[in-house]
Amino acid sequence: MGVLPPRGSVSDRLAAAAATALVGRADERARLAELLRPDGPAAVFVHGPGGIGKTFLVESTLAALPLHAVHLDGRHTEPTVPGALAALGTALGGPTPPSVAAAVDAIAGAGVDVLAIDAFERLNLLDGWIRNDLAAALPAGVTVLLVGRRGPNVAWRTAPGWRPLLAELAIGPLPPGDVGDLLAARGVVGEDAARIRRFARGHPLAAVVAAEALARRPGLPLGSGAPAEVVEELFAVLLDDLGPEERATVEAAAVLRRVTLPLLAAVVDGQDAQEAWRTLRSLPFTTVTRTGLEFAGVAATVLLEALELRDPVRVRALRARAARTILAGLASAPDWEGTADLLHLVQNPLVRNAYAPPGLLQHPAEQARAEDHDAVIAIAGRFEGPESARLAERWWRARRDAFAVVRGADGGVAAFSATAVLGAHQGELEQDPVVAAAVAHLRREPMPPGADAIVFRWALGRRAGERSSPEVGTLVVDLKRTYLQMRATLRRVYSVVADWTAAAPVLRVMGFDVVGEVAVGNRRLVLACLDLGAGGVDGWIGRHVLAEQATPSSGSPQGRARPSVLTLTAREQEVLALLADGMTNVQLADTLFISERTANRHVSNIFTKLGVHNRTQAARAAVAAGLVG
Repeated sequence: MGVLPPRGSVSDRLAAAAATALVGRADERARLAELLRPDGPAAVFVHGPGGIGKTFLVESTLAALPLHAVHLDGRHTEPTVPGALAALGTALGGPTPPSVAAAVDAIAGAGVDVLAIDAFERLNLLDGWIRNDLAAALPAGVTVLLVGRRGPNVAWRTAPGWRPLLAELAIGPLPPGDVGDLLAARGVVGEDAARIRRFARGHPLAAVVAAEALARRPGLPLGSGAPAEVVEELFAVLLDDLGPEERATVEAAAVLRRVTLPLLAAVVDGQDAQEAWRTLRSLPFTTVTRTGLEFAGVAATVLLEALELRDPVRVRALRARAARTILAGLASAPDWEGTADLLHLVQNPLVRNAYAPPGLLQHPAEQARAEDHDAVIAIAGRFEGPESARLAERWWRARRDAFAVVRGADGGVAAFSATAVLGAHQGELEQDPVVAAAVAHLRREPMPPGADAIVFRWALGRRAGERSSPEVGTLVVDLKRTYLQMRATLRRVYSVVADWTAAAPVLRVMGFDVVGEVAVGNRRLVLACLDLGAGGVDGWIGRHVLAEQATPSSGSPQGRARPSVLTLTAREQEVLALLADGMTNVQLADTLFISERTANRHVSNIFTKLGVHNRTQAARAAVAAGLVG
């Protein structure tokens, strides 16, 4: 027997498929249940590629256990401490806890056994806070369950005391019997089921999309290949089966983080937004959430990747139209979801990585600990002289909480930064000439009432000081956590560099301008200022999106100012970083869950945009941009 005719609505079939997906994977569910015992590990990572079934596995396992679990979704949680506390309050059914201590008390008082955080990679900016502040303070019987596309990074493995308290469960392909059960629930049996099992190679999303493709096109020939190639081919089949307007709707929606009616109206050309919504809702790889309609698993990534390779001009136009609509909505009703929508559109890694970090990031920034003192002062003295070290010591005594660090594989300080809010009375910090100069500039050019300014005082790595490097880049990305946390009031950011010529290409793209020089000991530093403008942080992110879509020619002033690496798409930057680490195209495809054909096209586009002719030259460009060490 082959594919049975579809019954009921697509939503009905999706619900049936979801229910079926909650069975199977008996070995993984048993292993996870064992790890969630009260005397088990303090933190458990469940990780695997998109669409492999991590969330279903966790939900089905927790549903079968006598445990009280509280769930957070990283995709809808603001990656700031206040945002995480608010999400915890909502999940617990109470008010927002005012502090970590209050959150821990609320978790303990509610009798929580498991704190599950899905899409954990989205909370990269909170990695250190979750590990060192929240998880470390929880009652011994509470397990933190971290679900995402990657396992524990080096910071988790090297943080004092954590290694023996960690466990991980890698989710791989479904066993053939489980794939058969999944297909049977969708009405696929017999020879067609056997064909799909061979075709999908244990990838649930590939199996589900193949079943849908066969329901639409009985007898469709199925090829073979790696799971990523399978998924790409299947989405191409489904798109080919749509009419021109429906296909255009799906491709346009793939540019968005989530689909709402206003955003859909902005990106579809001359189509009725309600009809476009119905088209998307009928697809087998979309779901409706509390914030809009979303593509499931890797669907959006696959669809956008194909469109971006085929028609980059259209993608730029779609991003610009979406950004204008989002900015208009934020102007009247600011909220985190709108800010996250903008961050999804921006391609500059120093902005985008605050929300969508690279998949292999191993060393997120975290707040400095007391034992980091000597390393921090030594780095300041080595690269900026004894006076800078003396000032760093003063800062440490007055505001240790201002310091963030990135750790190396040995757990030591690989880089540090210091950030503080500027106010009328800086106390001991105003004895720092850099702080004094920034305060003086604020007095000369006052901000609107109620606006805030911050100073990003140091960002130094132990290998190369302020020069571009992955660890310094991570600190610059971490600064965006402050931007997001203060986005309602933040207006200006002051930063200081010794080599303006080297730093200017990136800082000018970010919006910084020189406001003067500052003498620190026998060194003269350049003080630069970013004025976010009347739209604040949201307006600044939106301007980045619109500027990236303008695609200035290389001979124009804007083209000359923008470093070539910043002309790459977010996916191309990720490919470049992995290429520079020595990966072959086959390894790139496997790591990013794309076909080798798609990896080849990305590498070709990177060479063209960077003006290089081989992988060695491309790797040098990645090192110069700080994407890799």
